[in-house]
Amino acid sequence: MTKSLPLMEDIWGLLGPDSVESSRRTRTLGLGASVRLFNDLAVPGIGGVWYAKQLLLATLGVSVAEQARKLGAKVQNVEVANAIEALACRLAFDSNKWNRDARLRGNSKLQGKGDDLRFSRVRQRNFYVTQPMRMAMVQALPALGLVKTDSTRFNAFRPSEAGMKFVEEGCKNYRPYNRSVMEHLSLWVQDQDDRVRSDVCRDCLSPLVSLEKDALRLLRERLLQGGHERPEDKERRRNALAWVENIRVSKRDPLTWGTKPKEITDAHWQDLLAGARFFNARAAAIQVLDVLEAHMGNQAHGQSYAVRTATPESLSSALDSLRAAAQAFLEMQHKDLEANSFCRECASGDDSQILQHLVTRDGHVLRLVGDEVKPGRAFRGSAPAEVNGDEAESPEGGGLLLPEGISYRVRNLYLLNLDLHGQLDPWLNPSAVGDHP
Repeated sequence: MTKSLPLMEDIWGLLGPDSVESSRRTRTLGLGASVRLFNDLAVPGIGGVWYAKQLLLATLGVSVAEQARKLGAKVQNVEVANAIEALACRLAFDSNKWNRDARLRGNSKLQGKGDDLRFSRVRQRNFYVTQPMRMAMVQALPALGLVKTDSTRFNAFRPSEAGMKFVEEGCKNYRPYNRSVMEHLSLWVQDQDDRVRSDVCRDCLSPLVSLEKDALRLLRERLLQGGHERPEDKERRRNALAWVENIRVSKRDPLTWGTKPKEITDAHWQDLLAGARFFNARAAAIQVLDVLEAHMGNQAHGQSYAVRTATPESLSSALDSLRAAAQAFLEMQHKDLEANSFCRECASGDDSQILQHLVTRDGHVLRLVGDEVKPGRAFRGSAPAEVNGDEAESPEGGGLLLPEGISYRVRNLYLLNLDLHGQLDPWLNPSAVGDHP
């Protein structure tokens, strides 16, 4: 691997689905490992997947890149997969008159690009969003056995037998210019044929068009069987899939932490609850930092805050909520050292100590200079804006009420399961097709 490969992968997106807020306002608080742990304990191996076409596009990207390299093209998995995803979203936006949809990214970025969809242009970094959906597939592809790899880097992935079968089943009913989709896109990647604005290409690639039934059946098998994973990870994912299937069929009332579903083991349920309490504490910590930033932004003379001064009422209320959330996690006596250390810092009775710990962990929006909090390079001095719609994760709503704070992966698995049963469209667009299931 040349030195340029990791750089290309980094350039095409620095954040995964476990990040908080937008790319310019990310506050990891040094908790990335714990965030990944609790999400993996909740639903192992699915990363940020929430609908089936995401997996097809990413697997297709790896397969087309491999085929193009065999034909002499000097391309990497990342740029091919991102270009195919960008093409898929562009064709979908063309078909739906540029209406926003949770399954599409790049509504703002792709408009005004014109009709030139040659690979040499679509592959350019400024053509598409900085955080493509492909980034959320990095864990899922090997975990489900759709690629072979000894590395966590997307550029190191190679098509597996199961992955090639998945691509075949997903594309078998589409023949652009009497070629297979793989053959046609391989020629596109080599800039030998730029005819990709066809109905056939659109229907095969568009995230708005559901996968073929045989491909959905194969994907369900991969979710159940997995790839080279620990047996306990496969079991947890199978159990979680059975749980969300029960929710889909039974249309349960709002779910709470008071009732453990029969599909989930006691140990799994305890990890789900511990994860929820950790996520609640992390969210409360970020709220404290947001309130502090807004307070500093409203100062008439200078933007700074002395941590040993009397705590403003708004900040005091946020700190009280943080203490309660942190203490709730500590009561779980979970084994994760990083999460325990963070929550012990946040459960302290001293406002100044908590703020010093949090600002030190931040260092991005706010920074600590002695006993003074100063603006960091991402300081805005106001309440945070909404995440860019082009880079949002799975949609909220739809009447699904899960236990408070539970890992986003449970919701994602529920949506993915809806897609496996052909019910995702009604859930996303109930007004268009009647009540969702």
